[in-house]
Amino acid sequence: MSNGAKFPKTGRSWADIEGDLDRLVSNESFWRPENRLMTGIHKGSPETFEIIEKAYMKLFHYNGLLADMEHGGVGRMQDELLGWTADLLNGGKDARASMMTGGTEAIFCGLHAAREWAKETRPDIKGPYQVVAPWSIHATFSKGAHYLGLEVIRVPLGDDLRGDVAAMEKAITPNTIMLAGSAPSWGIGRVDPIEQIAKLAKDRGLWMHVDACVGGFLLPFMERCGEDIPLWDFRVPGVCTISADLHKHGYAAKPASTLSFRNEELQNYSFAGAVVSDWQSGAYKSHGFVGSRPGGAISAAWAVMSYLGEEGYTKLTRKLIDTRNWMIEEIESIEDYKVLRNHCLMMPFRSETLDMLRVLGGLVERGYFPWGTMEPLMVHPSAELVDESVNRKFIADLKEVTSGVKSGEITAEALATYI
Repeated sequence: MSNGAKFPKTGRSWADIEGDLDRLVSNESFWRPENRLMTGIHKGSPETFEIIEKAYMKLFHYNGLLADMEHGGVGRMQDELLGWTADLLNGGKDARASMMTGGTEAIFCGLHAAREWAKETRPDIKGPYQVVAPWSIHATFSKGAHYLGLEVIRVPLGDDLRGDVAAMEKAITPNTIMLAGSAPSWGIGRVDPIEQIAKLAKDRGLWMHVDACVGGFLLPFMERCGEDIPLWDFRVPGVCTISADLHKHGYAAKPASTLSFRNEELQNYSFAGAVVSDWQSGAYKSHGFVGSRPGGAISAAWAVMSYLGEEGYTKLTRKLIDTRNWMIEEIESIEDYKVLRNHCLMMPFRSETLDMLRVLGGLVERGYFPWGTMEPLMVHPSAELVDESVNRKFIADLKEVTSGVKSGEITAEALATYI
């Protein structure tokens, strides 16, 4: 989108530029401390954030594409990082992983690999390839399918707001090549019945993808903290690929994600049709769809994993769980709000008596970014590693909003600027 700005004819001093930068950043609501509760923060502790910044700057001008082509230096960091990821997902010695810029690319490349696999293993399919998934599967699946010429069949959820395996089975057609599920789903926060979906995929000879962009670097440590997490990773037979974002609860710098494969044979399908050699400069091959990508994302992710290790991640996750439990109690003490219990840190809540659009509008008017789930209508803040004062401020603001909605002083009009 262009605002009609003209390219500058002369340069400006750094002092002037820095002043404008500070002013513009301060106006960005997402960076204000009081607005960091509604998900998307993932900064870890102050110590980890400082390490991420320093590590990122080591390679801030390095093209991460080059790491795919060498095995020393940055290539070694990337290889170790991806090995650690596959290990965390219980992939064993056969699992492989690829570096991605974000969850969108990871899901896109998972869809692409499944499509290329189907070309080789399902030559009988004449119509467009289909992906069957729960209604709650991330929007990126539909976006990626559009670019790749696939069709996503979204199946209504069960009463527990998880994937309905029986309904998914009924939705399978001769053109189906993939089943997918979330660990957990965005906005709802529940892990789909991955074991049952993967068994169905294996029985039908289909590719099975688990979208763990939200939970890939969170659920393993919640499980270590004693949380009851359904099986969802490579411990489940039939799972072929898993997308998992490093820049969420891996606490890496944005953008950084991963796509993991059960074995090298499946990973090779991600390169099928994507290795270019019919041009003047020889073979061109990359981990994912993009070419140039930030090298700092590699060094920052490698550094934070090296710094925290399993013990450090587990310790931070315990703090997050404690924060979530406290906030659930506070939210439900305000009105007839009920928080949907789930398998992560999101706290989707709603009221049966209040207009939830007005609640969302009131939060927007107070500067919060209105993450919400529209079907069913819920607000979903997330427990993150922010200062305790931020959490208390959110609870106080929610009380004020609730009172305003009940009195009729707050409308949903503010939402119009975001929808």
